[in-house]
Order: sequence, then structure tokens, then C-alpha cells
Amino acid sequence: MRRADLATMGAEWLSARPGAVLDVIDTHTAGNPTRIIVGGIPLPEEIHDVAGARAWLRESAGWVRSRLVHEPRGGGLTCAVLPLPSTGPDHDLGAVILEPGSYPPMCGHCMIGLAVAVDEFGLVPGSVAAGGRRDITIRTPAGLVRAGIRRGQGVAGTVELTNVASSLTHSWTQVLGERRVRVDLSYGGDYYATVDAAELGLPLQRRSALDIVTYARELAATLAESPPRDPRTGELLDVYQVMFYERLDALSCRVVVVAPPGEIDRSPCGTGSSALLALLLSRGELGAGDTLTTRSIIDSRFTVRASDVDQTGDHPTVTPVLTGSAHVTGFSRIVADPLDVLADGFELI
Repeated sequence: MRRADLATMGAEWLSARPGAVLDVIDTHTAGNPTRIIVGGIPLPEEIHDVAGARAWLRESAGWVRSRLVHEPRGGGLTCAVLPLPSTGPDHDLGAVILEPGSYPPMCGHCMIGLAVAVDEFGLVPGSVAAGGRRDITIRTPAGLVRAGIRRGQGVAGTVELTNVASSLTHSWTQVLGERRVRVDLSYGGDYYATVDAAELGLPLQRRSALDIVTYARELAATLAESPPRDPRTGELLDVYQVMFYERLDALSCRVVVVAPPGEIDRSPCGTGSSALLALLLSRGELGAGDTLTTRSIIDSRFTVRASDVDQTGDHPTVTPVLTGSAHVTGFSRIVADPLDVLADGFELI
């Protein structure tokens, strides 16, 4: 059998099949995968900022997202990030997030993965402060987030991510399954329809994965039929993720987020943890300066600290400071066989 020299084999294959090639660094954050795009995106010359790149990907280059994160190369949990050069003094780089169903405004696990890749491979020039910490500011569609990356000899790198301001939007009650439950709509860079799993008698464990997804789909269907509106502005809100949580003790919760069409986040979800922090603050169950530990369905963990709490509105607004780790899992060259009718992938089932 021929010895596998991947570089040579890849070059030979590509020479016979010219076409678009996407180079990515693969990472995972607390169990959830992220692909950092480092080559192959033909951005038009007139596009420079995050808003323009996001609109162009959505309207003119949908193949990038579908090829990277849809099956057969990706899956329901695969996300990608397109880093962009800075366009101003307030940030070091921009980031467009590509998920299987959308181009969301923020993704905590993606930003942690991006920060680790930036630090590991020097993707953005910058000094490292005393103690080995590198600080970068990232412009996302939701706003500016700051990442402090700390790595040590023989110690997994950690990222302290200062997220966008988060808050509870409003609450209502509805029947889910055969029980009437409270649903809280909370924001942590993205919106989450949030339910205390105890109200459903629902254990947030692997053995309950089918029940978790069934309840999430039921709630998501209700939201699709009657999309929630911002009670202050009347604006329709894009709510596509459902979050269940259970209190483990005063300062820890298990968090399970379900994304369409029914995929359970393996991580505790960064924006979800931020939204949950805001919800618990609004109920008076946490206070300014408190740190909440969130655990996923596979028991991976984040911590999220309540920083800069503003009590002046109807609900408190908090700046969440999320801490987690990410790790490199591979280096991929995504190619497309011109004879492959599924070259650009297909949507999740």
C-alpha cells in the first residue's frame, strides 16, 4: 500500500480538480466544534467590515457556510468563524459567525475557539502582557467582546471572554407537554427561550436527550407560530434556540441548549450561560460580582461572572465575563469534487 503523504496527495488531487479551497483550523470549546477560516474566502474588494462580510456571505456566498458546517463535512453542532482585519482602533479583528442555520450575532464558544487560535498561531500581532496573558478585542455583529488568553507550560489555555451586555427581556407562561411552565426570554448576545427543567420534571442527563429535544421542538414550534416581540420597541425578535437549566446549588447550574432542528449543545453555551446569568440576576438569585458555574450535558464547564450590573431598567443589565478553554483538533483543507452533486453539503435532517 502506498504510504500516505497527505500534502503530496492533496496537491495531486487539486491539480486535477481546480476549484475553491477553504483552509481551516479546527478547534473545540468544551465539546463543541468550531472551524476558524484562515484561507480561501474570496471577499470582494469593496467589503471590509463585519456587517458587509456577513451580508455578502448570506446573500451571495451561501456555499461557504453550507460547505463548511453542513453535512457531510459538518453537522448540527459545527460552527465556523471568518476572522476579518480590524477596521478601527477599537478592535483587533472582526468575526463573522456561521452556524448550520444562520449567521448569528454572537457565539461564546466560537469566540473562545477563535481567541485560542489567534494566540496559538499569531493570527493577530500583539503584545503579551506580564504573566503571559494576551488581550484582544473582537468586533462581532452583536458588538465588541474582549478576550484575555492565558497559557502556561503544561496547562490548558483559558480564555476570559467579556461578553456584550445581557438581560432578561420578558416572561410568560404556556403549556409544554402537559404542564404549564414559565418561559423566560433572555439575551446574552443571542436570544434564548429559557425553561427551568424542574418545572417539567426533566432531568438534564444524556439518558433524557430525546425528551429534551422533544420539549425544545414543541416550544420552538410555538415561537415560530407567534414570534416574540421586544416589549419596549415592538420589534420582532429572532429566537431560534431553547435553553433548559437546573439548579445544582446556589452558584452552579446544568445548562442544555437545543438548536434547530434538534441538536443539543455539548458545551454549556457561552451566550446561553450569559443569558442565564442575566435571568438569575433579575430574580435576585445572584448578585453583582457573583460567579456562576455552568455545566453541560457532558459535564464540560464554563464560569460566568456578573460584572458591571446596571439596575436602572425594568430588568438588570449585566456584562458577563465568561471563562472557558478551547483546544486545536485539526487542520483541514476543505475541497469540492466538481462531480459531487453534494459538494456544497445539505441541510440537517
